[in-house]
Amino acid sequence: MPFRKLVAMVLRNAVRNRGEFALSAFGIVVGIAAFVFFLGLSGGVRAVILGEDLFPIDRLEVVAPKVNVGIELGARLDDSVVERIRARPEVEYAIPRMRLSFPARGEGKFEGQHIPLELGGFCDGIETSFVAGESFADLFRDWETDDYLAQADACAVRDRYVCPRRGFACGSDRLCHPLGRRPEPGEALDPCLRVDDYYCEDSAHHYCDLRDRKCHHRVPVLVSPAFIEIFNNSFAASHGLPRIPTGGITAFIALRGYRAMGFDIVLGESYVSGSKAVKAPPRRVGAYVIGETNKAMPIGATIPIDYIKRWNREYEGDDAAAQYSSIVVKVRDKEDIARFSAWLRSDLGLELEDSQGERFATAIFIVTALFVLISFIIVLISAINIAHTFFMQVSERRREIGLLRALGATQADVRLLILGEASVIGLIGGGVGVGLAVAAGWAIDMASKRWLPEFPFKPETYFSFGPAIVAGGVVFAVLFCILGGYLPARRAARMEPAQALAAD
Repeated sequence: MPFRKLVAMVLRNAVRNRGEFALSAFGIVVGIAAFVFFLGLSGGVRAVILGEDLFPIDRLEVVAPKVNVGIELGARLDDSVVERIRARPEVEYAIPRMRLSFPARGEGKFEGQHIPLELGGFCDGIETSFVAGESFADLFRDWETDDYLAQADACAVRDRYVCPRRGFACGSDRLCHPLGRRPEPGEALDPCLRVDDYYCEDSAHHYCDLRDRKCHHRVPVLVSPAFIEIFNNSFAASHGLPRIPTGGITAFIALRGYRAMGFDIVLGESYVSGSKAVKAPPRRVGAYVIGETNKAMPIGATIPIDYIKRWNREYEGDDAAAQYSSIVVKVRDKEDIARFSAWLRSDLGLELEDSQGERFATAIFIVTALFVLISFIIVLISAINIAHTFFMQVSERRREIGLLRALGATQADVRLLILGEASVIGLIGGGVGVGLAVAAGWAIDMASKRWLPEFPFKPETYFSFGPAIVAGGVVFAVLFCILGGYLPARRAARMEPAQALAAD
């Protein structure tokens, strides 16, 4: 039978039996809708969790092995280890990280509020090449070079009046007034003390270092998107501070300028009592936040590694300046991770930091597999229902089938006719199921935007309905319908024309 006639006959039969076909397609619609919905949800959530902002799965962190109490077991991360890792064929790049190994604190004002920051253990350094190509790359460098300092301007000086006694502030009359109360009648007010106030004209980018009274460039600081999310949704909300707008630190700097991002780092001091002793006296350096990147440490501050090396050497000694805390490695292919990890353990005695991203991905995979299995069972039951429907159809249409055979239709023609009708059910059911899944995903995204409060890394969409998922859903439906229609088609094709025409 010519293909065009076969297609026309399949479509006519589908229209004639549309009621029965619709009932048969119902299960396919439900099963495919669930199948595509959960695959799309899995893809969307994985894209957020394993994306560049959270846990990029191909970016690994090499660390020295530790026992349960966190004590390193002897392996050291130094320049020789970095070079050996960079020489591996699986490695695209290897960037060392070094943590601040002594107490330090930060202090600054944001929108008029004093914000204390504990930086000991929450500050590390990376090579400037790690952020090459970023919008802030020109600022993220070591400014404490001899050439730069040789050209540094001297600090300007002005008079500043202060009160030596705690609880008093210098007033416009240059007398020390008590804070929080009016002076008692007859209470003598001490005169304010005049001190030299050293400052830099360009205070947005420079601060006065009192060691040489020159204007040093502020230490450039990067923060992570995770840090910004926590600030926006927890700290800012509870302290009445403005949220960092969409677009992150870059957009905020465009609105407020770099002056709003400045703060001080006090090296050798901590807000934590009982911190370990250091080898040098405390000193204050200026810093400012210049941008955000997922290459910064998740919670804390990241600066050029040369600053960390100098500070660790100054406050802890040469050994602290020679040992890295971790090495960030990006592999060329995700398939190389297992081989690279095995080499690390066997040759270097090192290991990969436990990845939260991998744990989340495993949990997502298990949940997705469970729901996909349920969807598979629904579609399988629908295929059995289609088989039952077509067995009944073949029995009811045996005279029609016998007439077709008598008019010259071959067994293959009859088989293709039944399978074609089953394919139509699959095509329509699969298309409707995919449409329902996409519509449900869109409705959930809209509901989330309208009613769900903001939370860290709240995505624009929870779903990823890629072309492969959409096409796969329709093909999956057609294949299962063909599977359900195969045995009835085989039975119909084997009918003898004379028997079929003579049947009651």
